[in-house]
Amino acid sequence: MSSKPTRPTSPRFRSNLTSTKTLLDSLVRLNPLSLLANPVMFIVELTFFIVAAMAIYPPAFYPVANSSMRIYYVEVALILLTTVWFSTLADALAETQAKNTATSLRSLESEVQSKKIVAEGDVRRIVTTPSTALRKGDLILLEKNDVVPIDAGVLEGIGMVDESLLTGESTPVRKAPGDEVIGGSRVISDTLTARVTVNPEDTYISEMIRLVESSKRPRTPNEVAVTTVLIGLTAIFTIIVVALLGLSVTLDLAVDLSVLIALYVCLLPTTIGALLPSIGLSGVSRLYQRKIVAKSGRAVERAGDTDVIILDKTGTITVGNRQAVEFIPVNSHTEKEVGEAAFLSSWHDDTPEGRSLIRLAYEDGFVPRELNALGVSEVYEFSASTRTSGVKISQGTGFMLPKGDKSGRERGRLRRKFEAHQEAGSVIGEDEIEIIKGAPDAIKKIARSIPSNFDRLVDGISSQGDTPLAVTRNREVIGIIRLKDVLKPGIREKILSVKVMGIRPVMLTGDQPLTAKSIATEVGIDEYRPEAKPEDKYDIVTREQAETRVVAMIGDGTNDAPALAVADVGLAMNSGTQAAKEAANMVDLESNPAKIIEVVMLGKQLLMTRGAVTTFSIANDVAKYFAIVPVMFATTHPELKALNILGLGLNTAVLSALIFNAAIIPLLIPLAMKGIRFKPTSTMSLFIKNALIYGAGGIIVPFIGIKLIDIALLSIGV
Repeated sequence: MSSKPTRPTSPRFRSNLTSTKTLLDSLVRLNPLSLLANPVMFIVELTFFIVAAMAIYPPAFYPVANSSMRIYYVEVALILLTTVWFSTLADALAETQAKNTATSLRSLESEVQSKKIVAEGDVRRIVTTPSTALRKGDLILLEKNDVVPIDAGVLEGIGMVDESLLTGESTPVRKAPGDEVIGGSRVISDTLTARVTVNPEDTYISEMIRLVESSKRPRTPNEVAVTTVLIGLTAIFTIIVVALLGLSVTLDLAVDLSVLIALYVCLLPTTIGALLPSIGLSGVSRLYQRKIVAKSGRAVERAGDTDVIILDKTGTITVGNRQAVEFIPVNSHTEKEVGEAAFLSSWHDDTPEGRSLIRLAYEDGFVPRELNALGVSEVYEFSASTRTSGVKISQGTGFMLPKGDKSGRERGRLRRKFEAHQEAGSVIGEDEIEIIKGAPDAIKKIARSIPSNFDRLVDGISSQGDTPLAVTRNREVIGIIRLKDVLKPGIREKILSVKVMGIRPVMLTGDQPLTAKSIATEVGIDEYRPEAKPEDKYDIVTREQAETRVVAMIGDGTNDAPALAVADVGLAMNSGTQAAKEAANMVDLESNPAKIIEVVMLGKQLLMTRGAVTTFSIANDVAKYFAIVPVMFATTHPELKALNILGLGLNTAVLSALIFNAAIIPLLIPLAMKGIRFKPTSTMSLFIKNALIYGAGGIIVPFIGIKLIDIALLSIGV
């Protein structure tokens, strides 16, 4: 799998490049005080002021300046200033890209008119109210095609809501009482009554804007380390050039100061110095293109150093919605009996698993005759303590379903007429039928007897990575339902990519060991923890970190918050709790747990990009040194002419090298903004590959570029 960042030649990139605001911002950044954070470019700007002063009053720099070369000094000064400007332009472009993220979110904050419900005694009336005037606790009516004015919780009704503008998910989302609707989304069916849950300044979108804007962060540790190296190189080259200046004056070598400055600037690692900040900011922006908001650049960088990824099975490795695929009868019972029982016990079950049971039974023709009695049935809600659910039906009621609507909404309306409060285990009357489905071990506790092949069937299903669900009719086990976890598309390839890079994936699941082993084997994961509790994430994170490993993980619950807070890379689901989102250093707007793998890939790409540009920059410096030095001293040391393999003249050599030094910065801006082409492989292989490509390229390209510029300058008579 390779990372596919947005092409820098996209209309958005071109508009950023030509934006007047971006260009003005890049000019404002030329202020020396602004450049103090970038030592290399600050020094380049200082050299501009020196050469500019030489152009204005050459006698002040005697004997290393000549009044007859004023025009030449102006040319050198302009090239030096252009070099600095290209650096500030790269910064401005990267920051504009980050700001565009916040701007795109703000466009969703536009004020809309809402239908506020106002109670006057026993009468309710609708008052048209601007969304900015709504307050937490207000009641609003949401009808078909209405834009949701503000974040709210559904109180009444069931409808479909389009959240694609906010989450990127094109499929409409079903909303029912207890669900949240997000301001800016659109109701596409039915009518909902909702209670406002936030004030306008605290909405989902406002929070996302704050997260994006917080992407303007202090430099990351790797950036600090690279900057330290750059400062060290700068100090070394400063000493060398100052020594050369002293020798020139002492020995009367007649070396012009502008030439020494040109050599100095060409030796400085200006390329990486100019592009380093934009590489970090563009990493944050590329994350957002995948609907992930990073609160800090450090998190993006640490993702590239990840050693261990903690993955939940459900939602990350599997789709999360298990589907019924088979009815297995036991003893003398038939598949039809099991299918009909599954249908009845799932009629009031609105979970994806419950709906899949009804669908499978219907497709197989197992529609029970007791269907007419479901409207007045007694419902056993699923309970975490019993791990069962079901229904008790009184026979002979004569109750008939309405002919028009057999949808879940109608079922929900009928169901609300009769309070469903009892759990499995109540006394069964003579004219009643009780159907219960649940976990096999939970069913064993309530069944009158257990079929001899029950455990064998359960273990067989589990060993294949599927989930068994037992069904009883009046406390007699009649069969097993096979629920199958559907693997996410491409998850095997993603896991393989992670392992190729030397990262250990660890799977957590609440499933029993056999099921966990089967899923782990199918996707190629060697380490897994079955029957895991949410708090086990914290234990694994701290254990791995104690062994100096960098850990990435995902979470969505309050009980995940401690682990998300301590993890090096914590990715919270936007659909999760506020505690989880506050603890994590990244938030996935699409709430797709598998994104943690993409985060790691992007982190790797960021580090490889920085390494590639650094390698290219240093190799460039070496090439420019051998292009300029032989020309500088050829007049006093003719034997050095043999090293002037490009056949350059003194003035054109200096100008050509400076022009190339400046031009390479904007040419590499697209690489810094989108990142190098990245395919998962071992870190050492990536390092060697980039060293060969960008190291060798950094040596060869300057010779070619400088010679071509020299030819161009000579052709125009410079």
